[in-house]
Formats: sequence, structure tokens, C-alpha cells
Amino acid sequence: MSPATIAAALSFWVGLLSLSQEILWMRLTGFALQGRPEVFALVLTPFLFGIAAGAWAGRRLCTPGRPLLPLAAALLLLAAAADLLSLPLARALLAPGEVQLGGLALLIGGAAALKGCIFPMVHELGSSAGARLGRSVARVYLMNVLGSALGPLLTGYWLLDAVGLEAAMALIAAGCALASLLIAFQQEGLRSRALLAALAVLAAATWTALRPPPLIEPLAEQGGGEQALLHLAQNRHGVLHVAAPLLDDGGPITYGHNAYDGRIEVDMALNHNGLDRAYLLALLHPAPKRVLVIGLSSGAWMRVIQGLPGIEHIDAVEINPGYAEMIRRFPAVAPILDDPRLQLHHDDARRWLRHHAQARYDLVFMNNTFHWRAHASLLMSREFLAQLRGHLRPGGVLAMNTTGSLDALQTGLAVFGHVIRYRNFAYLSDAPLRRRADGEALLRACRIGEQPAFDDARFSANGIGTKLLQEPLRPAADWLAGASPPPEVISDLNAVSEFRHGRRSLLPVLQPLLPPTPQKD
Repeated sequence: MSPATIAAALSFWVGLLSLSQEILWMRLTGFALQGRPEVFALVLTPFLFGIAAGAWAGRRLCTPGRPLLPLAAALLLLAAAADLLSLPLARALLAPGEVQLGGLALLIGGAAALKGCIFPMVHELGSSAGARLGRSVARVYLMNVLGSALGPLLTGYWLLDAVGLEAAMALIAAGCALASLLIAFQQEGLRSRALLAALAVLAAATWTALRPPPLIEPLAEQGGGEQALLHLAQNRHGVLHVAAPLLDDGGPITYGHNAYDGRIEVDMALNHNGLDRAYLLALLHPAPKRVLVIGLSSGAWMRVIQGLPGIEHIDAVEINPGYAEMIRRFPAVAPILDDPRLQLHHDDARRWLRHHAQARYDLVFMNNTFHWRAHASLLMSREFLAQLRGHLRPGGVLAMNTTGSLDALQTGLAVFGHVIRYRNFAYLSDAPLRRRADGEALLRACRIGEQPAFDDARFSANGIGTKLLQEPLRPAADWLAGASPPPEVISDLNAVSEFRHGRRSLLPVLQPLLPPTPQKD
């Protein structure tokens, strides 16, 4: 094989491995930090600096007369070993409550630098003097661009569906060791010692991929305790897990990409999920028949909606099929998937709504994730609320979890004529929002399976049924009055709820640069 061909192949392969590894760092860091929006910058910055530093170092190594292929083989072998070592190091650096951002940046940057060293070498190997110089340089660049583009696609859309994150990281190490091994085959003088080293590292990486050490599980949030993990699933859409409760007798706790996602619990005597917020939605419509649910979560909300009187059809849009697989495992919510009225669609909500432009609903229910998480604003933005508004029948009502964001309430007022707040939910409609006159009869007719959702005790003086029927419904405009600074309207482009009014920055030096979050007096 000619040096130019080897250079083109190496350029492609290293680009594929390097950008694939970046995707895996994003997944791992995002999981450890519960999907905070800063994760993108925290990973991309050291990654790019690492690539640049590696390219600089690699160019310094390209001295006249130095054999570059043996050097590239050694660097790839070192990169494979470093990638394997990154598994236990990442676990230590991302320990819950003790994330070491400086060490993590060095780990990400170092892994990128070792692969970045190869790029100047392949240019040196693949460049032809004279009139063919431009063509040869372009070929090396083209192969690197193709590999860099294909890597994230293969990893993000296929590999993370096929294996877990830990195995995928080990496969990157195996890919580096394999490249080193193939180079060694081309070098007569290296075969005796380089082949053995490359084979040893390749075997270690392959073994690690087949029996990966736990990395996601030790980082999984468990409500601050050491309770057992009941279920953990990974796929290209994310990681979800279920933990047993530690401090109470409620249902198991679900987490989506390591952020609290609700309880597998439908008992209104406990009501840890705050399921009364779903029952209020039914009280605000005179006769709901068609319902759209965006996001399955733990399945408890769907169990409630299926038990409302008069419901004839439910469309549920959930992008992650792992939730349905999880729900099947827990008897308290498993029956929701067998209800013939339910049509479950594994799709992005916006895309599904665009493809079903004629679908109309009496009720739309969204138990959104925390407003400070990456991309959460896309479910609360003015544009998405307007899209949902177009799918409501006359008098239809949308319920949305604001997770305490005043900006979400302000956005609702910018789209709908009537908005009220109950607990941390917003209820939005173009018709006035009032409880129906037969509210108590409706609640008494609600079912969880074959059992009444509300027994007589729930209608005592302080019972949840009584509160649902009598607690004042406060208009969102009244609630927002006096908020300082004034809340803003969330759009698809400003990400107000995530970056400007999200959680306190992980980098304290940046906190003074962020505007204050709107607060009530």
C-alpha cells in the first residue's frame, strides 16, 4: 500500500474516531450534569483546543528524514491506551456532587490531542510535490472531512442504539489500536515488537467493549441516597433509569438522562407525582374526548388520563422508545400500553404535529422537563405553543409544566388569550378557563384501572379532591405582576429558560455576566 493511500485512509479513520469520541463525551458529561446547557461548551472547548495542540505537536514531529508511519503507529497505540484509561478517570472526575471540570477538560483535551497529532503526519505522507500537490492535499482533507462527518452519524444514530456508552468508548480505543496494528503490518522492521503491543492493546480494548466497566450506573442520580437501581436503559435518545424510593413508601423514581422525571405511582392518597394537576385539566373542559400527550415519562400521567370519563382517543408522542420498555416492567403503569384508545408514536413532537396537521384535540398535556435543561425551551417557546394552539379544538385546553419558570408563563400569555396557574402548571386556552359545574361528580367517576381515583376521604375539608374543586384559580397575569426583572417571552432562538434564566452557572466567573432570573416579591 502506497504512503498516499495509507495517509488518506488514516485521515478518514482518525477523523471518524475523533468526532465519534466527542459525541460520547457529550453524552457522558451531559448525563453526569443532568443535561445542563453548558455541557456543549464544556466538551467542545477542550476538544478543539486539544485538536489544535495535537496538530501543533504533530507538525513539530514532522522533521526531515523521520519515519512517520512508525511514529503514527506509536501515537495511535498511546491514544488507545489513553482512551481505555479514560473510563475509570471519567468516573472519578464526574462523581455526583463532585464534578471536577478542570480534570475533565484535561482528559477530553488530551484524548483529542493524541488523535490530532496524526493530521499533520498524514499531510506529510499524502502530499506529492510539484503539480499534483494541490490534488494530494485536497484528498487528505476530503477523507478527513468525510470521516469527521460520518463518525457522529454512525455513533449518534446507530452505535448508541447497539451498545451502551461504556462499550462505545472502549470501541474507540479498539479503533485506534486496530489502526496501529494495520500500520505495523506495513513496516517490516516494526513487526516483531509493534505487532505484539498493538495486539495486546486491541485485545484489552475488545475485552473492555464486551465486558465494559460500569460508568453510567455509578453516576446515576438516586435521590441523594444509595437505593437500588431497578432499571437502566441506554439508547441513542438518551439514558433513563428507575430507582427505588429511600425515604418514603411511594413508587419508584424515574430519571430521564439523570434528571428527575416523576414517580411510578398513581395513588392519590400519596400523590407524590402531583397528579391533581392532570385532574384539574379535565375539570376545565366540559366534555373532553380527544387528548394529546407529549412525553410518556413514568406512565403515571397517562394512567390518570385514561381513567377520565368520556375519553375516546389518546395520541401520545414520545421520542424515546425506552420509556415504553420501562413502563412494561412495572405493573402499576403497564396497562396503559394495552388500552385500545391509545396510539403511541415514537417521534419528535414538532415533526409529528407537522405530519398530522389535521389532528385536533380537546386536551393537550405536557409534563415538561426542568426549564433549565438543554433544549427545554423548545417545548415552551412561543413557536411551539402556537403550533399546539393550532391543534386545539374550540374551547380546548393545554396544560404545561412550567417547572417554576416565570418566563414560561409570560410566553403562554403571548400566545393564548387565557392562562391560569395551578401549582407549577400553566393552563392555556383561547376560551375562559372555569371549572365545570359537575366537578365533584367528574372526580368521583375517575378511575385508576377498575378502582375509583378519589375515595370519600379525598373530599374531606383538606382533601385533595376538595382543593381541586375550591382552590382559587389565579390568572397568570396576576401572578406575574411585580416580578423583577420582568419575565421574557421564550422563543426558539433565545433559549431564555436555559442560558439566561436557568440554573446558576457551573463556572462562577460567568455568573456576574448573566441577567438575574425573574423573581416574585
